[in-house]
Amino acid sequence: MERMLRNKSAIILFLLPALLLYTAIVFIPIVASIYFSFFKWDVISPMKFIGMDNYTRMFTRDSVFFTSIKNMMILLFVSLVIQQGLGFLLAILITGSIKGKEWFKNIFFFPAVISSVAVGMMWSFIYNPEIGMLNKLLDVLGMSSLANDWLSQPDTAMWAVSFVVGWQYLGYTMILYIAAIQNIPAHIFESARIDGAVGWKVVWHMTIPLVQPIMKVTTILITIGSLKFFDLVFVMTGGGPANQTQVLASYLYGRSFRQFEYGYGDALSVILLLMCLVATVLINMIFRKSSIEY
Repeated sequence: MERMLRNKSAIILFLLPALLLYTAIVFIPIVASIYFSFFKWDVISPMKFIGMDNYTRMFTRDSVFFTSIKNMMILLFVSLVIQQGLGFLLAILITGSIKGKEWFKNIFFFPAVISSVAVGMMWSFIYNPEIGMLNKLLDVLGMSSLANDWLSQPDTAMWAVSFVVGWQYLGYTMILYIAAIQNIPAHIFESARIDGAVGWKVVWHMTIPLVQPIMKVTTILITIGSLKFFDLVFVMTGGGPANQTQVLASYLYGRSFRQFEYGYGDALSVILLLMCLVATVLINMIFRKSSIEY
């Protein structure tokens, strides 16, 4: 085995299929998107080179682009609050001494394995202003004044969709935190209790610092997932009303495959790629100096 690991030719031979596959389905499409973003093209007419015009139009004349960026930030904020905050809290409770922890774990994780189309349709019925469960519940609780047409009002539509995204993937983040907490050696907690640390002091001073590697991973996953999110927005609102729930992924889809502006759609995808790369670098920089090993 050691001889094989020292054999560079063998290493290259084993890596070559994966590298070729990665190049074919990731690297080449990225390069092609960057190239086509400098053209005006509707598939039918010949491609026309327009240089930076797509990017100039995006940042100077396209108000929907800025709306999609704002909506992405709303989605990111809600996802971080629900998935990181509530996901970590649930992980703490479930790894504790509560009864039925396996049942709770399965219940909270179940939405993550359901099809996003099914989730979107289910919550569209829940938010329905006439027959939806949410408005009926508010009426039963005597808060009928809060009833709303949740997905049709610009002020509430994006927040409603963002809550569903956080709800669906809450269990996924919770499972990652549970694995990280259970991987912490028991003697660390025992030493902390001997020193007088109890309850939330243990969580704040021991658990949180020791799960920071997983916290970085979940933050990156949630951030990248929020920036490129598409399916629930497409199913629940289609970007409406009046483009008020457009996110960048749904907007570039509409520009590319509904309005046949493939060059402009590629320019939007390049901006999305850059945002994901910048977000990943920033998160790594933030967590770099705060990691603790045990």
